[in-house]
Amino acid sequence: MPRAGDHVFFSCRTTRHTTLSLCGSLPSSLQYRYGKGAQVQLQFPDDPATGARQLGYAHYSRYQVERSEVSFSHVDADYAVFDYTENGQRSAGVHVTTADGKESEIRCAGPIQGQLAPLGTSLRCDSDNALNGGECH
Repeated sequence: MPRAGDHVFFSCRTTRHTTLSLCGSLPSSLQYRYGKGAQVQLQFPDDPATGARQLGYAHYSRYQVERSEVSFSHVDADYAVFDYTENGQRSAGVHVTTADGKESEIRCAGPIQGQLAPLGTSLRCDSDNALNGGECH
């Protein structure tokens, strides 16, 4: 769901036949988009120019493990776009946790375009995310 002038940093089709994307032109703008076809069902933030400040980044790595997440809160839910590789197997998608504690996961199905890791240099560190071990560098 990129728009004219956007760079697609991360995108995939999901098991729900929707697309989730992180698009923009860093360092000036970044936006999460989720929807079917050209119809965007959720975008955050409303103004892409504030995305680098409102989206958080977390990363963890060790031998044969690489985990990255871009997270944000919107209305009454927390979202974490994830991109994990373990032992050569890649999985990605979005975790959603509502205010009442209900969790769901929408996984990517098929090819994944881009990676989350390069966004770490432009987004704020999410010190609350366990992947960061409680500290930001």
